[in-house]
Amino acid sequence: AKNAGGVKKGKVARFALELLVTCAVLEGVLRLAAPYLGSNLCNELVRTYSTNAGGGIYFFEPLSRSNFTFPHENRRVAVNGYQWNYQTDQRGFRNPPGTEHEILLLGDSFLIGHGVEEADSAAAQLRRHYGWKIYNMARQGDTIWQEYLLFRFWFDELKPKHLILCAFGNDFWDITGTRNPAEQANPLEFQDSFLQKVQQNLTDPKVRFQYGNALTNSYLYRLGMMVKRRVLPADSPPAPATDKDSEFRNAGQYYTLLFEDMLKRCHAGGCTLDLVFVDHETDSDDWKNEQAKLDVFFRDLCARNHVRYHTTHSLLRGHPELQLPNDGHLNVIGNRALADFLAKECQF
Repeated sequence: AKNAGGVKKGKVARFALELLVTCAVLEGVLRLAAPYLGSNLCNELVRTYSTNAGGGIYFFEPLSRSNFTFPHENRRVAVNGYQWNYQTDQRGFRNPPGTEHEILLLGDSFLIGHGVEEADSAAAQLRRHYGWKIYNMARQGDTIWQEYLLFRFWFDELKPKHLILCAFGNDFWDITGTRNPAEQANPLEFQDSFLQKVQQNLTDPKVRFQYGNALTNSYLYRLGMMVKRRVLPADSPPAPATDKDSEFRNAGQYYTLLFEDMLKRCHAGGCTLDLVFVDHETDSDDWKNEQAKLDVFFRDLCARNHVRYHTTHSLLRGHPELQLPNDGHLNVIGNRALADFLAKECQF
């Protein structure tokens, strides 16, 4: 009986060891293969644009309800099957060491150079081909209210001569869940105490952390959770009815307040401001309608405030050769075209 018990324990131990080895091998294979498994699997496994440990490039600051990037990062990232090196400077932005800052660039993933190496981004090509001393403060997912925060945190230190503010089609949509109507009418961003506390949090180790543990960071676990969601989809309550026109007006008033305050501070600091609306190709009718509304809004906003307004409508519409296939962001040629466009339109 003792001998039988020993044999059984040995089989269990051997099975456990084989299972661990198998899982380790599968984990390694998934980590190597993830960028090549299609957009959905790549994004679910790697989770580059997230606050998840083991892949994410962000941490979440709760007071501002915004993601921030870590300084001095240097890693290989993957999104939608595209891979590139992601390296940040001492402030957490994608710039080479020692980048000068006569011109500040605020924007989202189209300006950060999603999908291409930093040397192929529009900002880098403006430095190389036009001699611009441009500092790239763009981040994936940023909208105007987040760009305003970055402006307030760094404008006085960097003291630029020119500012390029780039707006995108999701800037109004992405306010939902981050700023309620009362906060849009009376922006938190105008409170010095709010800005000071957020800035303090950005260096607080208790805030600068990412979510997850050894299990949830495992690609095998993430794959299992993805399969579970597909097989057993959760019941989602219907989205509450909203007044889209009212939401657009509230967002417009909010962004007008932020923009005009930014402009006032630029003028006080001897800095010009140009607004660029990144209007790009899309198959979505909702997106096309939103872009058309935003074009009117930003054009009128700039006209009222005597600010130069530029749109990429004619540059990016109808030119799929400038985009990354199955992604929509700009490829190397597209980034060069955007750099040429900015140099021609802004003419600093």
